[in-house]
Amino acid sequence: MVAGVDQARQQRELSKQQLAADAARVQARIRSELDWRARLRRDGPRLVAIGAGAVLLVTTIMVVRSRFRRSPKAEPVSATSLEDVAAELAEIRKRLDKRGEGGVVWQKALLRGVAAAGAAGGTYAAKRFAGQQTSSGKGRAEAAGVS
Repeated sequence: MVAGVDQARQQRELSKQQLAADAARVQARIRSELDWRARLRRDGPRLVAIGAGAVLLVTTIMVVRSRFRRSPKAEPVSATSLEDVAAELAEIRKRLDKRGEGGVVWQKALLRGVAAAGAAGGTYAAKRFAGQQTSSGKGRAEAAGVS
């Protein structure tokens, strides 16, 4: 019976030593992972490459967007009559139709959407302009609802 107890104690001591070694290994690994200098030495080139790629991507996006946004400065819109608005819309539709003849499907869909938005905006502007002309035909007091 004494041999069994001694063997159990010896087994327990070995387990304690193994647990202590495992804990020391885990602690060393945690310290190495949390050491930012060692991690920077190890992962530095990869981080520099990722940063350079991000800067290159952002720069490319900015250049492409600036190229597509460059267009002649438009004059301030000041429609004087309903006929001017209609003529301007017709001109815009002609330009969109010319652009829409060639190109890929997404460009055609985009141009159709822009044309529809332009038509809706033109209709809204024409109604508003017509409403302003009818209210300006009355006296200012009547248009404001003041008697």
